[in-house]
Amino acid sequence: MENVLPSNFVNCLMISLILSIVIMALLQKFKKLPFIKRCWQIWVLNLIFSFLIGVPFAISFYHVNTKDSVWVSLFCFIGAPSIYEALKKQNLLQYRPESLKDDVVEVPIENKIIIPTVSKETENEAKK
Repeated sequence: MENVLPSNFVNCLMISLILSIVIMALLQKFKKLPFIKRCWQIWVLNLIFSFLIGVPFAISFYHVNTKDSVWVSLFCFIGAPSIYEALKKQNLLQYRPESLKDDVVEVPIENKIIIPTVSKETENEAKK
């Protein structure tokens, strides 16, 4: 693959992949805010977070130069929504615990199975 893609390009893509996961999680937290209603607001947040977090992230943890860290941020900006949409299409982000679903079946109290408990006194008597 080195002949087709330069190693520096591949390194930037790998760093942006990791950063995209962080940015995606951060965007999901910000989507819960009441004043984030429109798609363009999320797009602007993605742009700001990608560059505001991406440049220091790449420089601090991967010791790349400033030019490469800007490329990492750009790839992250492009990649974070794509990763999210791919996970959403695979139904990995639509999981809801059973306790939160509306269609939970409740068992009537008459059908409840009760397991008898054995007290220590009964155990001691049974051993004798």
